[in-house]
Amino acid sequence: MIVMNTKEKIKNFWKNYKKSRIWVSIGICIGLIYMKWVLFYFGIIDLMLAIILKVLYPLSIFFVYYGRKSKHKLIIFKIGLVGCCGYVFGLILWLFLGYVLITAPWAPLRILILDAVLRGRILLLLLPTLCVIAGYIMYRVGKKREWRLPSSDYFEK
Repeated sequence: MIVMNTKEKIKNFWKNYKKSRIWVSIGICIGLIYMKWVLFYFGIIDLMLAIILKVLYPLSIFFVYYGRKSKHKLIIFKIGLVGCCGYVFGLILWLFLGYVLITAPWAPLRILILDAVLRGRILLLLLPTLCVIAGYIMYRVGKKREWRLPSSDYFEK
């Protein structure tokens, strides 16, 4: 019996991983779905979140692998950059500005507007506004870079 040392095992693992990346992703997806249902069983998350995540994990794997092998990589990259990154940065801005401007005890709108319902409506209207602004900023960043795809081997295969 041939005993391989640790460096050879790691080298062989990464070589096999690059060949069967989809199967590793599916295994991770199954593990995450199982973990979400265990969290639901113990009452840590509610049923709606467990169902949404059960559908979201396989969809994300499908879209990543479709986008990688698709001839429309540039369009998918534009949608991902403007839509997804714009939403994430807009959400981060919303959390920060919502706290600083509206919900903190020393916030200017909390002091000026004493009606809690009006402050809540302003806070809710701030979210889509900031997401649109962040999406436009990401559009300008992509346009400045001339929509070049990231230079990783993930997009090349």
